[in-house]
Amino acid sequence: MKLLIVNTSTGWGGLEMNVVKLAGELQKNGIELHFACQENTVFDQQITPLFSSVLRLKKVKKYVDFKNASRVAGYLRKNGISVVFTAFRPDLDLLLWTKRKAGNIHIIHQQQMQIGIPKKGYIQRMRFKAVDVWLTPLQWLKQEVLEKTTLAESKIRIVPLGVRVEPFLSQQPSRYEAQQFFGFHSDAFVLGVIGRIDEKKGQLFLVKTVKQLLDNGEDVALLIVGAPTVDDPKTIIYHREIVRFIEEHHLTERIHFASPTKEIINFYRAIDLFVMSSEGETFGMVTVEAQFSKTPVIGTNSSGTPEVLGHGTRGGLYTFNDEQSFTTTYFRVRKQLNAGELDLDAIQQEAIERYALDKEVEGVLQAIRECTTGK
Repeated sequence: MKLLIVNTSTGWGGLEMNVVKLAGELQKNGIELHFACQENTVFDQQITPLFSSVLRLKKVKKYVDFKNASRVAGYLRKNGISVVFTAFRPDLDLLLWTKRKAGNIHIIHQQQMQIGIPKKGYIQRMRFKAVDVWLTPLQWLKQEVLEKTTLAESKIRIVPLGVRVEPFLSQQPSRYEAQQFFGFHSDAFVLGVIGRIDEKKGQLFLVKTVKQLLDNGEDVALLIVGAPTVDDPKTIIYHREIVRFIEEHHLTERIHFASPTKEIINFYRAIDLFVMSSEGETFGMVTVEAQFSKTPVIGTNSSGTPEVLGHGTRGGLYTFNDEQSFTTTYFRVRKQLNAGELDLDAIQQEAIERYALDKEVEGVLQAIRECTTGK
């Protein structure tokens, strides 16, 4: 089977990384892969050493890009490809016109972002109608799609975004080694947060909350792994605000910063409690990773986090930036840990059964088969 993966995004973040990871697994399963992307992007640079069949597009327009749609349609006809996959929702406009020019092609969209404001305008209805299979990772996202778009429910399949299981089941570094990797050592109860430094990610709230816990006699520390976006002044200012608060309140021995790293196992081994502190995380791969690593989790009771945490059965939930809600949840989880009431082995197993990468691959392969054979 042949598949064209379209991604005209100019960024390089979780979505793009997920697409490349999935592509590698699809190739292992015998899918002949082709790509269409914007030339000279980071995505282009990342896939070039891995995949040989790449159509590079120039200056893709957000809407009615008939020129690039004709190029993609021609590539599909030339290579005998009838199934197209995209996870970058803006590409649905390009693929609408591609489908009209190429004729009998099938479009699979993998949803990785929230819908946001309702999308039920005339052109938007055309885009949703052109999609043959819509893959969404969570039940709450399916409901959002049904409420805010005109997509037919019969086209929606719930297929989770997957995480590789193997790194979490192999030999793990010790707590000491993991903390040493990040340049600190603490015998305190360490909370951890990982990701872009951004106001909506809630790091300053955690810093202030840790100060309150310390003032109340709790022996705690915090590891923050991440960095502000280089070309985003707001995140840089926010980062400075965090650093200033830490210095003004003499918290440098308790709150530790580390740069982004691919060595995620070290992060989970260095901490005692993972905090998903974002205002609203669509899915939250790091929340899944924490469960895979048998690290207790507290997360905001918003967006996809409650479902990923089994609505509180696999972790604690609190209201975003609400100190009382957080501390109540924190002490409840600490009590459960001290009493041995949190079965981290069972939480890991349940999370793996739901969110292992092979579950995602299986769902995408089924969607491809459905498009090619109708079954």
